[in-house]
Amino acid sequence: MNSPEPLLKEILKDALAHLQEPLLFQNMLQDPDGSHEWKLLEWDFSEFADKLGNIKLPFRVGYNARLTEFAENKEESEDEMWYYFDYKYMQEWFNDKPEILASLNWRKFGIDKDGSDSTLWIGSKGAHTNCHQDSYGYNLVAQIHGRKEWLLFPPSSSNFLEPTRIPYEESTVYSRFNFFCLSKEDEKKVLDVPYKPKVIILEPGDVLFVPWGWWHYVESLDHSMSINVWLPLKEDSRARLKEALVKLTVATIGGQKYSASEDEDSDVSYYTGLIDAALQECKSDVENASEFPSVKRTKYSSWTVEDLITQYPEYVRPLHNLEDRELQRFLQEKQERFPKSNSTQKLPQQSTDIKTIPPLGTSLESIINALCHPDVVTKAAELLLNNTQG
Repeated sequence: MNSPEPLLKEILKDALAHLQEPLLFQNMLQDPDGSHEWKLLEWDFSEFADKLGNIKLPFRVGYNARLTEFAENKEESEDEMWYYFDYKYMQEWFNDKPEILASLNWRKFGIDKDGSDSTLWIGSKGAHTNCHQDSYGYNLVAQIHGRKEWLLFPPSSSNFLEPTRIPYEESTVYSRFNFFCLSKEDEKKVLDVPYKPKVIILEPGDVLFVPWGWWHYVESLDHSMSINVWLPLKEDSRARLKEALVKLTVATIGGQKYSASEDEDSDVSYYTGLIDAALQECKSDVENASEFPSVKRTKYSSWTVEDLITQYPEYVRPLHNLEDRELQRFLQEKQERFPKSNSTQKLPQQSTDIKTIPPLGTSLESIINALCHPDVVTKAAELLLNNTQG
């Protein structure tokens, strides 16, 4: 197999920020002789652990139990538990381990970044990330060990996935639906979403491209390890404005205890300062665009998903669109992991990496979610920008 470099690398450097659909990249992390481009792919879990030395990683622990078992304070079974070390910047954890940070890079995708700019995800079977939409940028995910299943919905699905900002997490919009094990009522709602989702099981060496705005639910099918990198978009300045508006709303209505942990002691002026800074950034973007109106799109930015798949079938593949029956079976298989016993359903552990917060009243939570709904926040940002620029 010939190396995809250098042309594909140059194409991806320009095209990735403009692509609108997810893509699977294969054989990109291998050299022509079959060796690995990334040293990280050559280390198994034991070798990686040896290189970490005495570093202790904080794994979140989830436990799936019937409510009757919880009430009886039954001891957990290892078979019912999962562990997740997720969304951790490698630079913060392995700053004194240059061999690890240098064991990967994204150069074959036209991106001059390595482990210092990437995040690490290690999980056991069943570890999962709840369905959500990232507010900023686009995403490349490399599977290192084990398998991970991805279910992705297009941005147009947002209203149907019932977005929520409670609990609040920076730059992350969660769906109310728990895809780890949907209720029958929620299953019907998901099946009524008019936009078809895509599904992919990542194998070691695979790289997934996730464009901005795509909702995704991710679950480890084995003991797994993956690496990802987020890349910025020019639209991120407006996204930061919308996120600042959400922060202000959650903090002032829900109280500081519902804000991001780093904002707990902040007052209203802190949040209005974030909004002012974001407005200034958006204003600068507009001024720069008007100052250089003749700047053309880069050479390969007009390449489409279809172009890449057609020209580079050895390396670029589409994701499978789930038909209605396939999606129904997918959801039912998740439910069947938790069989009913004496009319008591096993209840899955939620998987959000956030602080524990007291429950909100139903009315207050509904108010916050209404005011923080993507459509509302987008309109508010537009009004602010118009007032500022006017």
